[in-house]
Amino acid sequence: MGTEEEAFFQRQVQVPEIGRSGQKKWRESSVLVIGLGGLGCPAVLQLALGGIGRIGLVDFDIVEVSNLHRQTLFTFRDIGLPKTEVVSKVLLEHCPWLEIQCFSELVSENTNPNLLDSWDIVLDCTDTISSKYTINDLCIQKSVPLVTASVFRTSAQFAIFSEKGKPCYRCLFPSLKEGDTLNCSLGGVLGVQTALAGTYQASLALQYLLDPNSTDLSSVYFMEWNPPTLYQSKIEANVDCPVCGKGTKETNAIFEDRGIHPSEFITYKNQGNTLLVDVREKEETDSLPVPDAFLLPLSELEKGYLPKFSKDLILVCICETGVRSKKALSYLQTANDVYSLIGGRRSYSQYLNNQPFL
Repeated sequence: MGTEEEAFFQRQVQVPEIGRSGQKKWRESSVLVIGLGGLGCPAVLQLALGGIGRIGLVDFDIVEVSNLHRQTLFTFRDIGLPKTEVVSKVLLEHCPWLEIQCFSELVSENTNPNLLDSWDIVLDCTDTISSKYTINDLCIQKSVPLVTASVFRTSAQFAIFSEKGKPCYRCLFPSLKEGDTLNCSLGGVLGVQTALAGTYQASLALQYLLDPNSTDLSSVYFMEWNPPTLYQSKIEANVDCPVCGKGTKETNAIFEDRGIHPSEFITYKNQGNTLLVDVREKEETDSLPVPDAFLLPLSELEKGYLPKFSKDLILVCICETGVRSKKALSYLQTANDVYSLIGGRRSYSQYLNNQPFL
C-alpha cells in the first residue's frame, strides 16, 4: 500500500482482529457485486472503504427517480446514466487505488458462467427470485462463496453460503415461484432497511475474506424495523437440493425459450404484426409508461379476463423486470405466438436510450 492508502486505513488497522495482515488480505481480495440498487449501493461502498482491492460491478440498469430514496450512490444529476458508470466513478473518488471492472448486463439463465471467474466471493444484491436462483446456481457451479440478501417493505434477511453450498439458497427456499413474493417496485420498501441489509452483506463478505473458518455458513439472519430486531436461524442442508444435493432441477419446457431481448423485439416490431403487451398494473404504467404498449395487467389475466387478439398477431409481454411477463405467457399462449421481454421495462428503456436513431 502507498503512503496515502496506509493513512486512509490507519484507524482500521489498529483494530486487533484486523491489523496489517488482515488489511493486506482485503487488499488482495476480489468481490463481484451483482445488482447496484438499494442493497448493492451500500454494500459496494463499504467493501471499497473496507479495503477490498478489486471489485466487479454488474448491472444493466440506468438511474431513475424512483431509485434515489434508497440507492444511496445516485443523485438527480445521474438520472438516465448507467448505474455501473456512476458507481464506478463514486467509488474511485473515495478510493482512487481501487481496481474496478464493470459488466453492464442482465444476469439470467443465459448468463455465461465465466462471469464468476477470478472472483473470491459474490454478493447477490438483486431483487427477483429468478436472479437469486441463477446466481446461487452459478456460484455452486463455479465454486464461489455467495452472500445474498433481500428486503420486503420493512423486513430484511441475509445469509452467506460456502462455495459448495450444503446449505445453499435453494436449500433455504427450495420452491419459490415468481409472484410468490413482491420486489421493491411492487411491494414497496423502506430505504433504511436496504441500507442496513446491504451493509451486513459487505460485513459478512469482509469477515469471510479475513477468516473463512470463523464465518457461520449455515445461518440466515432476519432483521425487522419496528421494533428493531435481529435474529438468527439455522439452515439445514437439503440432501435433495437440485444444486448442492442429489435432486434434479425442474424445468418449464413450454416457456424456457419464450424470452427475447429488446433488440429481437425491435426486429419483430419493424416487421409488423407485433403487439407489445404491458402486464404491469395501471399505477405503474401511469408513472413509467412504455410507448405504444397495450395495457393488460397480470391481475386481470389471473381473474380470467382475456381480450380477443388477431390469431396472426405476435404478442410480446413486458413488465418491470421480466418476471410477471414470463408468468403472463401461461394465460396467453393458447391463442397466439407469445414471448416475454427479458429484463422488462428497465432493460427495454436502456436499450432505447442507447439506440437514438430507431
